[in-house]
Amino acid sequence: MSRKKLDFRADAFRNVLGFTFHHWAKQPLRVAGIALLVLAATLAEAFSPVFAGRLVDAVASGSGQDRAFWARALSAFWIMASLYSASVILRQFVFFSLIAFTLQMMNDVITNAFHRVQRFSSDWHANSFAGSTVRKITRGSGALDLLNDVLLVALWPSLVMLIGATVILGAVWPVMGLVVGPGSLIYVTVTVWLSMGFVAPAGALANARDTGMGGALADAVSCNAVVKAFGAEQREEGILGRVVSKWRKRTRRVWQRGTLNGGAQGLMMAVMQTAILGTALWLWQQGVASPGDITFVLTMFFVLQGHLRDVGQHIRNLQRSVNDMEELVALDKQPYGIADKPGSGKIKIGDGAIAFDHVTFQYGSHATPLYRDFSVKIAPGRTRGAGGSFGLGQDDFRQAHPAPL
Repeated sequence: MSRKKLDFRADAFRNVLGFTFHHWAKQPLRVAGIALLVLAATLAEAFSPVFAGRLVDAVASGSGQDRAFWARALSAFWIMASLYSASVILRQFVFFSLIAFTLQMMNDVITNAFHRVQRFSSDWHANSFAGSTVRKITRGSGALDLLNDVLLVALWPSLVMLIGATVILGAVWPVMGLVVGPGSLIYVTVTVWLSMGFVAPAGALANARDTGMGGALADAVSCNAVVKAFGAEQREEGILGRVVSKWRKRTRRVWQRGTLNGGAQGLMMAVMQTAILGTALWLWQQGVASPGDITFVLTMFFVLQGHLRDVGQHIRNLQRSVNDMEELVALDKQPYGIADKPGSGKIKIGDGAIAFDHVTFQYGSHATPLYRDFSVKIAPGRTRGAGGSFGLGQDDFRQAHPAPL
């Protein structure tokens, strides 16, 4: 992977995340509330394995007929049940808050994008496919929903769980903390690198081709009357076939890279699983871990494994969301072309005269202008037009020099 492509990826992530955080800043209380609720729900999940180990120790140490052991087992049971229930209830509040938060963001993003597109210059619109522009806005706003989920209710709790598991296990057995902490860090680092440096560049190219395919379809269908007039259906099908073929090749590449990324994550997970379970068995063999401790380690590992596996999926979703939002963010940064001067007021239309003074007009993609040094003046109140270019009366022209077509 070239340095240029890696820099491009970094710019893409920086631009998309900066755009997202800018909209987060418009709803600070909701962001803070969601983050705190997610933190509480994750901590409740993280402490559940501790009491699972105590429950096993109580059961293994004595009979259920013994009041002391029964009380210890029952206490651990109710604490575990309470923690699980609290985690579920808190997450429900998270999702209800996230619904309102994300819908408000999507509303703002779509209306702002439409506001900007409406004010782009006519030259920009003449050289941009309407279908592609619509696809950029709809795909980008839809990706915002996934991006919020990834950042607030996926990566954030996974990070809390990884740190919490390392601290809890390390507090009981420092050697276990040394296995879990660096192992988790290596796993996350490799996952991020693969997603950003290996999968994301291919995803950006695939999305660009997807945008082109959407634009080609939309414009071919909207111009179907002209196509029929020239009997050019087969020609249009051939053009679309070439576009779809390129889209297929690029999409296949990004899907294959995503599959390889998932395989690498699975291999790292297997290595980490072996290291944690092997350390737990060694601690038991040394006589410093009870059956309840082994249960504690196993339960914590299963919880941690789920989050580590999810981290890989979350990073892939983050990469996909960034790819899908790139073109929407580019629209947000696109200059207007012809912008209003700062402090300019509303237009005031008086008598309504129209004047073109030595105007040369051409489309950006054509070397020959449609009109060169074109001048015309339409007096106030005129409603008649007969003959001449644009349907204007001959007496309206002072000077007109149409360029040769």
